[in-house]
Amino acid sequence: MIVTVTVLIQQKDPAGSAFVVVPANAVAAWGLTRTPTVEGTLDGAPIGRRSLVHWDEQRWFIELRRELTVSIGRGVGDLATLTIHPASTELPTELCEVIEADPGAALRWEAASAAQQRMIREDILGAKTSAARRRRAEKALAPCERPPKPAVKLAGAGPRPLLLRVVGSDLPGLVCEPYRDVHVGMVERTRGEPEVLVPANRPQVTWNTRIELREGAGQAAFRGPAVSGPPHETFVYLTWVGRLDGAHPAMFRRAKLRLDKIPPEVLAAALLSGGLLCEVGLTDPPGMPLCGSVRPPIVQWRALNLEELGDPD
Repeated sequence: MIVTVTVLIQQKDPAGSAFVVVPANAVAAWGLTRTPTVEGTLDGAPIGRRSLVHWDEQRWFIELRRELTVSIGRGVGDLATLTIHPASTELPTELCEVIEADPGAALRWEAASAAQQRMIREDILGAKTSAARRRRAEKALAPCERPPKPAVKLAGAGPRPLLLRVVGSDLPGLVCEPYRDVHVGMVERTRGEPEVLVPANRPQVTWNTRIELREGAGQAAFRGPAVSGPPHETFVYLTWVGRLDGAHPAMFRRAKLRLDKIPPEVLAAALLSGGLLCEVGLTDPPGMPLCGSVRPPIVQWRALNLEELGDPD
């Protein structure tokens, strides 16, 4: 079950992590169906417990800690020898103790998906002492309370209109293996798909939409044609569309720009200026289109005057 390959140390974003690509045929015998945890070495130095993440049908990748590449004297663009094997899936003793002692914790553990259980296990194993592992286990399986949405004070009882401008940069390009002719667009909730798609090879793309900010029990509430999600998790969707082989264009990824994660001070300033700006890079570290829930610091929110925003149309 041990795999040894020569890999190239890569880095898509100077501010992001370095990573190495593992050919899918090198780990085909493992019969992977989900993200596994692996252990091994890079040029003889232990990599620790790392996630082997699926990229596409031909590739998987592993993110590297900076101190690891420094310790072996390697950098971006260098070749190295990677040796990996599946890590043990045995649960930490501290996690087992928490599950056995607390019926509620046991139920929450059983209700977690396989991916969530793996993330909990790896987070606990990342602690250096037994006491720290115990604290992480207790925190992970503690009763979940939804955090309050950002508090905001509105002058008046009615909704306040805002112009939301989303500016996306660092687009991934027209080819994102295995997809071709990649485009991206903002979703209007009533239609379920973007009205306009723009090519993903542009240096920058801008969307404008009108939203309303309301106050409910001192908390922020958002409405608008592009606003989706339940009250406690509102967001604006960006949809990625591409062609797979000879098929018609279809959605293959989505990114949620989380409105409920906008800092309260930004909302307060936006209420005065009338405009809200979202700035976000649209390529993830492996070079694929950004997807999933997007929060600061990946996305930057700030208020702008309508005059500064320019013509919203």
